[in-house]
Amino acid sequence: MSQQFRFGFGDDEDVEEDHLSRDDGCLEVTHSGAEQGSPAGAAPCLHSLEDLLDTIPSKFEYNTITIPSPDYGNIHIARRELFDIRAQLMAEDNTLDNSSTAGLSTDDIKPHIYEGGFKTWECSIDLANHLANQSDYLLQIQSNPSTIIELGAGTALPTLFLYRILISKYEAQNPPHTTIVLADYNLSVLKLAIIPNLVLNYHNADPDLPEPGDIEFLDDPRAAFQDFLREINTEIRALSGSWGPDFATIALPESSEAPKDVLILASETIYSPASTRAFTETLLDLIRRSEQAGGKARALVAAKKVYFGVGGGVDEFLDVLLQLGGEGKVVWSTEGSGSGVERCILEVTNRIGNVDNR
Repeated sequence: MSQQFRFGFGDDEDVEEDHLSRDDGCLEVTHSGAEQGSPAGAAPCLHSLEDLLDTIPSKFEYNTITIPSPDYGNIHIARRELFDIRAQLMAEDNTLDNSSTAGLSTDDIKPHIYEGGFKTWECSIDLANHLANQSDYLLQIQSNPSTIIELGAGTALPTLFLYRILISKYEAQNPPHTTIVLADYNLSVLKLAIIPNLVLNYHNADPDLPEPGDIEFLDDPRAAFQDFLREINTEIRALSGSWGPDFATIALPESSEAPKDVLILASETIYSPASTRAFTETLLDLIRRSEQAGGKARALVAAKKVYFGVGGGVDEFLDVLLQLGGEGKVVWSTEGSGSGVERCILEVTNRIGNVDNR
């Protein structure tokens, strides 16, 4: 039997709404009494954007979160409401699999079944805010060919921020090619959260984003969205399944093209000791694949110092990272802020070249 986790952030509320009203910052986990152990994870799989767009409804309920940027002002990011996702899940209950129906429950996580991707976790907000202050990098992705990979993306808030920056300059002539790779364990999260969020932010590209509410597409948004991606020279790739060597090969395949700068993002991905090693191996594999191709790789991991009730956290991640030939440096932290459990962002680098300690 798998273990079920429910983090202490309320029931149907997105995490940052609760985060703004709390001052303890505590991520607590309650156990369902299930036995230790869980079935093997799903094999990684690349999905076509066309197939994922097939489930786009004609109307969304959405809310917004604002990420302030010293260079671009307030960036308003639209995200599909959790209750709207659940409404679509219930409407399509004749076609739901276990991972989808798990998203309807009050459990935040069911390991190897549903990994919490329908909610926005607070460290993803930290990561988006951190990116907003990286002036040099924001200019770089607008000027040079690049690949952005988000592991365990969920609602993909950090990538959505970068996506809005790219959109803000879409009128540029001959924009550099950008590949955005969005990965989540659950295919249902890709279909019902990540891809809809990309479409929402394309249709709400105006900086003065309307107040949260609903949007109804009078015309089919799918063809227009794909046309727009071609205009801004951006490719969307979506992966589901578990981390591992096959995952890295699919996410960052070998290419005969000129090497690209690669940014790897992850938030709230090291809460479980059972998956920390696989995640770390995948992260380093992606960094090394980029470096071997002559590119530059940068990896940022946002996490809590410790995940109570689960056992994972930053210290264990850093230990595994060191064993596998990498290292991590804290580039942002809430330490000393009095905000409760410490949260931080680590920059991860490859320390000793291409090694294999598996």
